Amino acid sequence: MEVQCYLFVLLGSTLFVDKSRDRLRPAINLFLKDHRRLADYAWGAGALAYLYRQLGVATRAGSKGLCGCLTLLQAWIYEYFPLFRPSQLPQSPDAPRASSWISPRLPGGDEARQRLVRYRQLLDELSADDVTWTPYGRDGHTDVPRSLYTGPIRFSDIAEGYDPSRCLRQFGYPAPCSTLPIAPRMVSSPLSRTSCTRPWNTPRW
Repeated sequence: MEVQCYLFVLLGSTLFVDKSRDRLRPAINLFLKDHRRLADYAWGAGALAYLYRQLGVATRAGSKGLCGCLTLLQAWIYEYFPLFRPSQLPQSPDAPRASSWISPRLPGGDEARQRLVRYRQLLDELSADDVTWTPYGRDGHTDVPRSLYTGPIRFSDIAEGYDPSRCLRQFGYPAPCSTLPIAPRMVSSPLSRTSCTRPWNTPRW
């Protein structure tokens, strides 16, 4: 029980963070009942699906924040956008890539506002040449075959479509014809848009 509680708090405060501050998603606990099965779950895919959903929520009118595993998003930004990279430590190929970045000192006051203005200007002036399209090498997919997976990635009641073939042209490869969006055969939704209760009926894909 102690291990289950520890993992519940750990996962809820790192991979599946929300905006409730002192509350955690109860769905996490469903995967912790049997500690012998912890290694059977694709926690990375689950964290990515959850982050994708939160990025979509953050684009809605009235949204005032972003949640999810922001460390994952931050590491992705460093890999693809050299203009925003901090210093990096030399590291062995087997070590986690995100741990090589040296976190920059967070400024405050006028310095923080000036930095925000500078970042906005860099984003406005960003061009295709300022993006590292293949941070893992031109043929990085041969080293990580799972990156070629196409289909839904899931966490609890969240399922997001993942299709790397949609961006093959960015890497100089021919892209196939566009496929239809991944759609569930059965899905449940709250009775009203203002309802705070979310159903736990998992969609069948």
